[in-house]
Parts: sequence; C-alpha cells; structure tokens
Amino acid sequence: MIGWPLKASAQVIRRAAPTPAEIAALGLEDRVLRVGGVERRFLVQPASDVSRPTPVLVVLHGGGQSMRRLFAPEAGATRGWPALARRENALLLVPNGLDPDSRSPDGNPGGDNQNWNDLRSGVARESRGDDVGFVLALLDWAQQNHRVDRSRVYVTGASNGGMMSFRLLIEAPERFAAGAAFVSALPREARELRAPSLATPLLIANGTLDPLVQWAGGEIAGGRGATRSVDSTVDWWVAANHANPQATPAETLPDRDPRDRCTIDRREFAAGPGGAPVVAYTMRGGGHTIPSARYPIPDNWATRRFIGPVCRDVEGIELAWAFLSPHHR
Repeated sequence: MIGWPLKASAQVIRRAAPTPAEIAALGLEDRVLRVGGVERRFLVQPASDVSRPTPVLVVLHGGGQSMRRLFAPEAGATRGWPALARRENALLLVPNGLDPDSRSPDGNPGGDNQNWNDLRSGVARESRGDDVGFVLALLDWAQQNHRVDRSRVYVTGASNGGMMSFRLLIEAPERFAAGAAFVSALPREARELRAPSLATPLLIANGTLDPLVQWAGGEIAGGRGATRSVDSTVDWWVAANHANPQATPAETLPDRDPRDRCTIDRREFAAGPGGAPVVAYTMRGGGHTIPSARYPIPDNWATRRFIGPVCRDVEGIELAWAFLSPHHR
C-alpha cells in the first residue's frame, strides 16, 4: 500500500510478515547487497531452467509494507508472483525499501514498514534512500549471478511500488522492457519529473473508488503528498511514450463476480513512431488493491474503510504478465 493513513488501519489490515522459514518454503531466498555503503535486502527466486536465458521480474512492495509482507496469507494478489515466476521460468527479484521512521542511520533495510523514494514531495514518511541505484545494482547482480535475458527485464508494483516503477522508467528506461503499475499516480508536484529518454510499454490500472490514490487526484491522507488525477497520469505517459493520444474504444472485461460491484474497462493507446504503447485499466467500483479472486483479501468493513472495495473480476498479476512478457528492449 501507499502508506497507512492511520495507525488503526495498520493494526486492522496489516498482518505479521511471514517468518524466514515461511519465506524459504515459498522458494524465496533472503539476500543482502551492499549499495552506497548500505546493506540493502532483497528476496530472489531463481529460475528453475537455466538452459537458456530467462526473463527478470522485479516486484516492488507498497508503502508501509515490505518484501516479506507481499507474501503474507492475506496479502492478496501479490501472493501469486512466486508461482507465476516458476511457471514462466522467470528470475523473480523482490527488493526491500527503507524505513523512514527508523532510528537506524541506514534506514533499517531489513524491516517490514518500508517505503520507496518515489517522486512525491512533502511526504511525512519520506524515504531519502538511493532506491534507483539499489534496483539498478540489483539488476547488475542478477546479470552477474544468473543466466538472464537482458532484453526481457520487467518492473511492476502497486501504490508506492507503482510510483517507484514510474520513477525507474523515467530515470533508467534503458534497463526495462516494460512496466506495470497498479493503484498509482504521478505526483502533483515533482522537480525531478521529466520525460524519459526512451519510451517503455506501460500498463496502468486504477480503481475509481480508491480512497488513497484518488481517481481525481489530490492529497493522500496521513501526509503522504499529493498526486495527479489518473486521467492526467495516463495523459502524461501517453505523451512521454509518443503514443497515439486517441485510445481504442473502451473494452469491458467479463464481469466474473457481480457481487463485487466492480467492472473493468481496458483502453489502449497504440505506439506512435519511435514510441511505446500505454494500456489503461479502469476498475469501476474498485479500490486500492490489485484485483484477484484466487488470492482474496478479507472483504469486510475494515478493508472497505481503509482501502475501498476489492475487485475480483480478473487476476491482476496475470493481466500484468500477459502485457509485460511479449516486450523486449
């Protein structure tokens, strides 16, 4: 998530992170990489078949979360990434952010209340870590220690993790073949916000009833800065990617669970000359979650109060992978 607006929400929604034994049982290895004098932490799941170069999938956690919390029993869609990576024979990398509230001078890189240094300003829990440098160093580590396909490196994340994905595609687009950002938006004000030097295929998915990253934009509760509207974010990326500003007619996906009162529309802005496509998903009636029925989040008063309605019409990570995987840099 983007960072919890109230302490009560953290107590009600967030669960204990999986133990080291539970993480290992999922096939994930806890590793350390020294970057800029700080021992940064990450999880890795090696590809099972290394007879040929494999794609790389970087998954970024949300604010106030961690690499481990992505795989907690009630974490929702992100629990499915290890199984998907195994099925697709991809190297899975799950880096950990830093804790802006930590008294530790290194930001407690192994903690479970972490944030990414995305492009927002005026954020109460503002991380000042070199997270772009960390992720790029992690890609270098992967290339040195695993047989990877450098032309098929993908990044995805939700909330603060989606915003960090935006920053990576702006500042280091040459390292990524495609990206997918869920329940995220560009900051309303950011001195560092600039058009990327290269266009990168991008999927953007947001809920119209998201109480945190609001569809119309504005301040995020709890001093988390302010974002542009979703429409403005999509428009910015369409221009940055040199995509066709006229989208295809909206396609409504099958309403697989009418009880969730959510439907999903898809629009595509095709790549222009020298550009890359932008695909935008609108979760009408959806909140601050990646949609999923296979990995449910408890749909109760606490969930709806703090993160909004949960959409169950599609598996969000499958949607992301179907978009990401055909692209090469």
